[in-house]
Amino acid sequence: MGWPNPFRRNVVHRANDSDSNESHVPWSLLLAVVVLCFVLVIALPIMGIMYMDMNNATIAAMEEIKKMRELRAKILIQMQGE
Repeated sequence: MGWPNPFRRNVVHRANDSDSNESHVPWSLLLAVVVLCFVLVIALPIMGIMYMDMNNATIAAMEEIKKMRELRAKILIQMQGE
């Protein structure tokens, strides 16, 4: 389908688009969608695992800090008792 332009001619001559069996989806778009789906299928679980691991490490560090504070408090109490 050509839209005539009274001010300038078409630089590239386009072929008639009358073939009804031809797919109108460009291959680059199809490839981009497939790559995007593949990346999401791979990246989302990896990001979830990373987040879970960071959360577990934070909880473990907080527990260790709590133990160190309790131990420091016991040591200070023993030093004050002497």
